[in-house]
Amino acid sequence: MLPSLNRVLVVTDFSETANAALPFAYAVVNAGGEVHLVHVIEHEEVPSPLYSHYTPDDLASPQKRAQMIKEVERHLLTLVPEGAQQKSVTTVVGCVMHPEVAPGIVAESARRKVDAIVIGSHGRTGLKHLLLGSVAEHVLRGAGLPVLVVPRRD
Repeated sequence: MLPSLNRVLVVTDFSETANAALPFAYAVVNAGGEVHLVHVIEHEEVPSPLYSHYTPDDLASPQKRAQMIKEVERHLLTLVPEGAQQKSVTTVVGCVMHPEVAPGIVAESARRKVDAIVIGSHGRTGLKHLLLGSVAEHVLRGAGLPVLVVPRRD
């Protein structure tokens, strides 16, 4: 029997590498399924240069944090690739805070009860990999479900 991927989690940090993985999530999910498009904010860090008008202090304010999360979620919707609607795929966006990105991704996959995770990878190797670690590798090791890693294309 073939596996059925009805709910897929794809994460982005808004980089080209991460965003290149988005079409793959929509490609592997079943027609009529759900893609959970998520951004994880590492605890007390502003999400990206796209949101540089926020400061880490803003995260202490529930109102400003909620405003930032809504802004991030609106931006996530702009990243849905063409063809998702033709496939009748529902996009569920989310912006979550977690002390670390990789465990945050794993926790979100469990909370959202997805069938698989799609993630872009910068493809670090050797000493850089040893020193910097790899979010994709940590997700692969901790998820306990299929993970599609989309390598960076140069």
